[in-house]
Amino acid sequence: MPHQPTNAPTHNVPDDATLRRATIKDLSLVSLVLRCSGGETAPPIAEFFVIIESSDEIGNWSEADRKHICARKLTDAARAFYSATPELRDPAITWQDFNARFLSRFRDVRTIQYHFRQLYIARQRKGETAQEFLDRCRLLA
Repeated sequence: MPHQPTNAPTHNVPDDATLRRATIKDLSLVSLVLRCSGGETAPPIAEFFVIIESSDEIGNWSEADRKHICARKLTDAARAFYSATPELRDPAITWQDFNARFLSRFRDVRTIQYHFRQLYIARQRKGETAQEFLDRCRLLA
Protein backbone atom coordinates (compact mmCIF):
# COMPACT_ATOMS: atom_id res chain seq x y z
CA MET A 1 0.00 0.00 0.00
CA PRO A 2 1.38 3.41 -0.94
CA HIS A 3 2.15 5.65 1.94
CA GLN A 4 0.36 9.05 2.01
CA PRO A 5 2.53 11.98 3.10
CA THR A 6 1.68 13.20 6.57
CA ASN A 7 1.60 16.87 5.58
CA ALA A 8 -1.00 16.34 2.78
CA PRO A 9 -4.29 18.05 3.60
CA THR A 10 -7.29 15.78 3.91
CA HIS A 11 -9.91 18.35 2.86
CA ASN A 12 -10.71 19.43 -0.69
CA VAL A 13 -8.12 21.79 -2.04
CA PRO A 14 -8.93 23.81 -5.14
CA ASP A 15 -6.78 22.74 -8.02
CA ASP A 16 -5.63 24.93 -10.87
CA ALA A 17 -9.12 24.95 -12.40
CA THR A 18 -10.62 28.36 -12.99
CA LEU A 19 -12.97 29.45 -10.26
CA ARG A 20 -16.37 30.37 -11.62
CA ARG A 21 -18.30 33.33 -10.39
CA ALA A 22 -22.00 33.05 -9.89
CA THR A 23 -23.78 35.02 -12.57
CA ILE A 24 -26.38 37.48 -11.46
CA LYS A 25 -29.43 38.25 -13.56
CA ASP A 26 -30.06 42.01 -13.80
CA LEU A 27 -33.68 42.66 -14.70
CA SER A 28 -33.41 46.37 -13.94
CA LEU A 29 -32.26 46.76 -17.56
CA VAL A 30 -35.84 46.08 -18.66
CA SER A 31 -36.45 49.79 -18.16
CA LEU A 32 -34.10 50.49 -21.10
CA VAL A 33 -36.37 48.56 -23.47
CA LEU A 34 -38.91 50.96 -24.92
CA ARG A 35 -42.40 49.90 -25.92
CA CYS A 36 -42.88 48.62 -29.45
CA SER A 37 -46.11 49.18 -31.38
CA GLY A 38 -45.13 47.86 -34.79
CA GLY A 39 -46.85 50.84 -36.41
CA GLU A 40 -45.67 52.60 -39.54
CA THR A 41 -44.50 55.68 -37.65
CA ALA A 42 -42.83 53.67 -34.89
CA PRO A 43 -39.11 52.92 -34.92
CA PRO A 44 -38.24 49.74 -36.84
CA ILE A 45 -38.89 46.58 -34.87
CA ALA A 46 -35.32 45.46 -35.62
CA GLU A 47 -34.09 48.26 -33.33
CA PHE A 48 -36.41 46.98 -30.60
CA PHE A 49 -34.80 43.54 -30.82
CA VAL A 50 -31.29 45.02 -30.87
CA ILE A 51 -32.03 46.80 -27.58
CA ILE A 52 -33.37 43.60 -26.02
CA GLU A 53 -30.36 41.58 -27.16
CA SER A 54 -27.80 44.15 -26.03
CA SER A 55 -29.51 44.48 -22.64
CA ASP A 56 -29.58 40.68 -22.47
CA GLU A 57 -25.81 40.49 -22.87
CA ILE A 58 -25.28 42.91 -19.99
CA GLY A 59 -28.08 41.61 -17.76
CA ASN A 60 -27.41 37.89 -18.26
CA TRP A 61 -30.99 37.16 -19.29
CA SER A 62 -32.11 33.74 -20.42
CA GLU A 63 -33.89 33.08 -23.70
CA ALA A 64 -37.16 32.80 -21.81
CA ASP A 65 -36.49 36.18 -20.16
CA ARG A 66 -35.98 37.81 -23.57
CA LYS A 67 -39.28 36.42 -24.87
CA HIS A 68 -41.21 37.47 -21.75
CA ILE A 69 -39.71 40.95 -21.72
CA CYS A 70 -40.45 41.36 -25.42
CA ALA A 71 -44.06 40.29 -24.91
CA ARG A 72 -44.51 42.75 -22.03
CA LYS A 73 -43.19 45.67 -24.07
CA LEU A 74 -45.49 45.16 -27.08
CA THR A 75 -48.40 47.52 -27.78
CA ASP A 76 -50.96 48.11 -30.53
CA ALA A 77 -50.38 46.07 -33.73
CA ALA A 78 -47.39 44.21 -32.31
CA ARG A 79 -49.42 43.16 -29.25
CA ALA A 80 -52.30 42.04 -31.49
CA PHE A 81 -49.90 39.98 -33.63
CA TYR A 82 -48.44 38.34 -30.50
CA SER A 83 -51.92 37.57 -29.14
CA ALA A 84 -53.09 36.12 -32.46
CA THR A 85 -50.05 33.87 -32.92
CA PRO A 86 -50.17 31.07 -30.30
CA GLU A 87 -46.86 29.53 -31.37
CA LEU A 88 -45.11 32.69 -30.10
CA ARG A 89 -46.23 31.77 -26.58
CA ASP A 90 -44.99 28.17 -26.90
CA PRO A 91 -42.05 27.68 -24.48
CA ALA A 92 -40.32 25.51 -27.08
CA ILE A 93 -39.95 28.33 -29.63
CA THR A 94 -36.39 29.58 -29.89
CA TRP A 95 -35.45 33.23 -29.62
CA GLN A 96 -34.29 33.19 -33.24
CA ASP A 97 -37.69 31.91 -34.45
CA PHE A 98 -39.54 34.30 -32.15
CA ASN A 99 -37.47 37.21 -33.44
CA ALA A 100 -37.79 36.12 -37.10
CA ARG A 101 -41.59 35.98 -36.93
CA PHE A 102 -41.77 39.58 -35.76
CA LEU A 103 -39.18 40.78 -38.25
CA SER A 104 -41.06 39.08 -41.08
CA ARG A 105 -44.44 40.48 -40.04
CA PHE A 106 -43.26 44.03 -39.35
CA ARG A 107 -40.62 44.39 -42.04
CA ASP A 108 -40.20 47.77 -43.65
CA VAL A 109 -42.29 47.78 -46.81
CA ARG A 110 -40.82 51.03 -48.14
CA THR A 111 -38.60 50.71 -51.17
CA ILE A 112 -34.87 51.25 -51.31
CA GLN A 113 -35.55 54.29 -53.48
CA TYR A 114 -37.63 55.81 -50.69
CA HIS A 115 -34.79 55.45 -48.20
CA PHE A 116 -32.26 56.78 -50.72
CA ARG A 117 -34.46 59.82 -51.33
CA GLN A 118 -34.78 60.48 -47.59
CA LEU A 119 -31.01 60.43 -47.27
CA TYR A 120 -30.56 62.55 -50.42
CA ILE A 121 -32.92 65.32 -49.25
CA ALA A 122 -31.65 65.36 -45.66
CA ARG A 123 -30.56 68.83 -44.58
CA GLN A 124 -28.99 69.97 -41.38
CA ARG A 125 -31.64 71.48 -39.14
CA LYS A 126 -31.29 74.84 -37.45
CA GLY A 127 -29.57 74.33 -34.11
CA GLU A 128 -28.48 70.80 -35.01
CA THR A 129 -24.78 70.17 -34.56
CA ALA A 130 -22.73 68.57 -37.32
CA GLN A 131 -22.40 65.41 -35.19
CA GLU A 132 -26.17 65.21 -34.64
CA PHE A 133 -26.76 65.65 -38.38
CA LEU A 134 -24.22 62.92 -39.12
CA ASP A 135 -25.93 60.59 -36.65
CA ARG A 136 -29.31 61.27 -38.25
CA CYS A 137 -27.88 60.58 -41.71
CA ARG A 138 -26.38 57.32 -40.45
CA LEU A 139 -29.84 56.28 -39.25
CA LEU A 140 -31.27 57.10 -42.65
CA ALA A 141 -28.54 55.12 -44.39
